[in-house]
Amino acid sequence: MRTVIEKGYVIPVTTDEVIPDGVVAFDNDRLVYVGPRSGFEAAKFAADRIIDASGKAVLPGLVNTHIHLAGAYIKALSEDVPGKSKGNGEGFFKRAIPTVAHMKPDDYYWGGMTHGMEAVMTGSTTINNSWYDEAQTGVIVRDLGVRAVLSEFVQEVNFLAMHATQMDRPFDREMGARHLERAEKLYDNWHRKENGRITVRLAPSSVAYTSPETIEQCGELARRLGIGMNIHIAEVPGETEFVMKQYGVRPIALANKLGILGSDCIAFHHVFLDDSDIQTLSDTKTYLSHSSFHVPKRGYFPPMEKIYAKGIEVSLGSDWTNNDMWKFMRAAIMIPRARSGDVSMLSGYDALRMATLVGARALGMEHDIGTLEPGKKADIVLLDVSTPWCQPIYTPNLITNIVWNANGSDVSDVFVDGEQIVKDKEFIKADRREIQKETQRRAERIWADAEKMVPGSMSWPT
Repeated sequence: MRTVIEKGYVIPVTTDEVIPDGVVAFDNDRLVYVGPRSGFEAAKFAADRIIDASGKAVLPGLVNTHIHLAGAYIKALSEDVPGKSKGNGEGFFKRAIPTVAHMKPDDYYWGGMTHGMEAVMTGSTTINNSWYDEAQTGVIVRDLGVRAVLSEFVQEVNFLAMHATQMDRPFDREMGARHLERAEKLYDNWHRKENGRITVRLAPSSVAYTSPETIEQCGELARRLGIGMNIHIAEVPGETEFVMKQYGVRPIALANKLGILGSDCIAFHHVFLDDSDIQTLSDTKTYLSHSSFHVPKRGYFPPMEKIYAKGIEVSLGSDWTNNDMWKFMRAAIMIPRARSGDVSMLSGYDALRMATLVGARALGMEHDIGTLEPGKKADIVLLDVSTPWCQPIYTPNLITNIVWNANGSDVSDVFVDGEQIVKDKEFIKADRREIQKETQRRAERIWADAEKMVPGSMSWPT
């Protein structure tokens, strides 16, 4: 279908330019024209559909480089950590893990659909998901219509039987072998499916949860298949101590020694870093996925001031409890500014670029997504800027305005591969309310089972 989106504020993200009364035209899944109305030959294009974007910003779809669609069932469960103990992972191990442990495969589908709808309805058109038995996720993202990367977790510890600061962690190599086998099957069955909309990466869980031998095997498999990798690293207190005790080096140094880091790797969290870690990440050109709105609830934050100063490429990822990337853009700016006192550290445009183009680069997709340019995929978001919180509009600083003031709920329309999946602020690929109703029913059973397994895990208030 030949489609024209007109009369909006077009923000290509190639620069910080805003094009008032702009036009975006696409033919099926590819962009044909992005620019001012004066340069568009409407008669020659002969559109089948014209969309009036008056009062809206027209942007490239957001790219979320770290998400777990299982997160629907733990929403708000680990934010208020029992005992108010800072950063000990108790919310994760006492609440989140028992909850997801009681998910059945069909539970994951419904929860994943709900969590995925949150992502797409707030403007994410590409997500990078990591989980166990990712073939299940393939079905979810197929039905959501979102562009997605599936990343099979390769892990060798049982979270139900450990704690963040535990020093004795016997690795289950048979578990790791099963995960590696599933990863290769995932590639065979899902890579470049749905018109190339679904692709595959590999996700060794962490240098603290997977043996060095298996991590090296992950690297070998990824290189053989020609795919990238994701890894959670320097994430929680106790991780660095465990790795230092076992291997005599810090997590970043160990990952580098094992051949994981590089421009085809995305490092998640990267919280507990020293200067040598930051230098290694810079030297290896490793991409980072910064969960800027998620991590602070645990009582800590990465040394982003130093990371930004090194020029390391930083994308944004939501992790697993809130998928509104507009919150993550703001937090990526605000917290480092507050810590450093340097209000020039990061601009609104920088944050928007992190949520679009840098994310696309991290996933190796910058030739197709991340900006609005002719020839790229028609992954497009329309954002309502007629609201009181975005008005009045001063066009030259509209990017700053929307990054600081807009919300995910202001997203009105979303296109992926030229197909509209959100229209007038409603998800149109499936019955959203029925999906949420079924997710709620299943959540109540899961929470009851989690309470039986770990008494007090669902007690409130904390």
